[in-house]
Amino acid sequence: MSDGSVSVEKKTPDNDGPPTYEIVYGWSLSFENLMKHRSGQKYFAEFLKGEYSDENILFWQACEELKREKNAEKIEEKARIIYEDFISILSPKEVSLDSRVREIVNTNMGRPSASTFDDAQNQIYTLMQRDSYPRFLASPIYKNAMATFGIKEEAV
Repeated sequence: MSDGSVSVEKKTPDNDGPPTYEIVYGWSLSFENLMKHRSGQKYFAEFLKGEYSDENILFWQACEELKREKNAEKIEEKARIIYEDFISILSPKEVSLDSRVREIVNTNMGRPSASTFDDAQNQIYTLMQRDSYPRFLASPIYKNAMATFGIKEEAV
């Protein structure tokens, strides 16, 4: 096209705009629904910050960004930054990985690629899903998001 328009890649209609009631309610149905929306990730990151564990979502997001990179030099550079920021035992934002996954990442760093952190990212995703996500749904942050639509959950 020569009309100056730019193609914009969007996974969901919610990537940038305010979420609808259906989207916010959908976050309570599955962790996947929460994580596929930028606004869901923002709410969840705010919650994790309050729990002093926002390094988990920051790591997950950095891995997603790495997967979208096509330039080999930039992939290597981003992989090293992710390693230093989240995997290195010297990092203040170190994510909690078991020794098996940590060893896989260390081996992969010999030749960094877009999939260098896949095992670690999956482990952190599962950790957030099992551990933090249920607390997020019970948190004032999520309840306030629902309340913006005039919906309040009744105490059972």
